[in-house]
Amino acid sequence: MKTKAVQGIVLATLLSVATPIAAHAADEIRAGKWQFTTQMQMPALPQSAAAAQGQPGSSPPMTLGACIDAANPVPADPHCTLDQVNRRGGVVSWAMTCTSPQGPIQSAGSARYTGDTMEGTLTARVPGPNGQSVDRPGRISGSYVGPCDAK
Repeated sequence: MKTKAVQGIVLATLLSVATPIAAHAADEIRAGKWQFTTQMQMPALPQSAAAAQGQPGSSPPMTLGACIDAANPVPADPHCTLDQVNRRGGVVSWAMTCTSPQGPIQSAGSARYTGDTMEGTLTARVPGPNGQSVDRPGRISGSYVGPCDAK
């Protein structure tokens, strides 16, 4: 009888210690090679203009592979500068400025890393042809690929 009670106490103690550790680990960003896919929405056009241009409402997906870790959780193109990055566990928010032939593109977003996946949203302020900037919302998904290549 005492043995079952001791086993129950040991099991309860192990579970109470393991649960916060597992929850903390789930919030961490897995270091390694990731593949990210971004899908941007097209700026709102009058219905007749959108039909004439054959735009279904979003641009083709863009895919980027990058090695990341908790200290560097936001992949950046060489034409971009991270202006701000905040991380709390597996949640990351950022602001970025990229150069383009049309002018600077400013974007801001947030994402949540959970295990081998990442989901996020962003908004990019893109220079328009008439000098007016256009906000383009987008979604990002990511998946862990494996360890980073040796340098």
